[in-house]
Amino acid sequence: MLSESYDVAACIVTYRSPLPELETAISSFFSQTGLRLFLTIVDNASGAAYVNSLKPLIGEHMQLIEAPKNGGFGYGNNLGIARSPASHYLLLLNPDVAIHEGTLATLMAYMDANPQVGVVTPKALHPDGTLQPLNKRSPTVLDLFLRRCCPPALQKMPRIERRMRYYSMLDVGYDNPCELEFMTGCFMFFRRSVLERTGGFDETFFMYLEDADLTRRTNAISKAMYFPDATITHHWRRGSHHNYKLTLVMLHSIRVYFRKWGWRWW
Repeated sequence: MLSESYDVAACIVTYRSPLPELETAISSFFSQTGLRLFLTIVDNASGAAYVNSLKPLIGEHMQLIEAPKNGGFGYGNNLGIARSPASHYLLLLNPDVAIHEGTLATLMAYMDANPQVGVVTPKALHPDGTLQPLNKRSPTVLDLFLRRCCPPALQKMPRIERRMRYYSMLDVGYDNPCELEFMTGCFMFFRRSVLERTGGFDETFFMYLEDADLTRRTNAISKAMYFPDATITHHWRRGSHHNYKLTLVMLHSIRVYFRKWGWRWW
């Protein structure tokens, strides 16, 4: 265990993640000035060639953990959290996220001023600068079906569009702070004591909805908040929409989620 204490310890989980995006994520993290920062990269068994390409990226105040298996997103994060040095805050960060200047300091100041908040996420933007509406209410089977299976033409029907906007909290908007029932896992800025009380991710989820599950368990002991004064850019690909295997992973996670929290159909 590393002995030095940091303001923020971050964890990025990789599985053959594009190196240019990962390099941007690393650079944007360490460009946050005035803070003591540490970064753990956990590779989920991408193979020797990929791991060798990661090693030159590991600099001071960083560590690379080679996971013995690809146990999924939550598994990798839990491994990184357990081996991170002491810190007041823990950041769970996707390898395809660029953190804007001053974001971590802004989030720290917000958390310091609001001790009832256990986790916060900033405003997310697409690479072209437009809003990426990642906030969500607790999902129902209908919500997940509409997002995954509803053809674009049908999504424009008033009742369906209204329901999808409601699920993505577009009715509330993204200009003001608000409480979240379902926070995106691409950027979760935790008070470390709160994350440790939750026990981290439920590794029954390989990928997808583990962030919804963790948000619910966090809300049981504190508050999960959206804070738009801080921003990130997220290269969002929605892999399950283009990959048959990831679709099956998503279906498994849906089953796990609703068996755990109760089936809500609409």
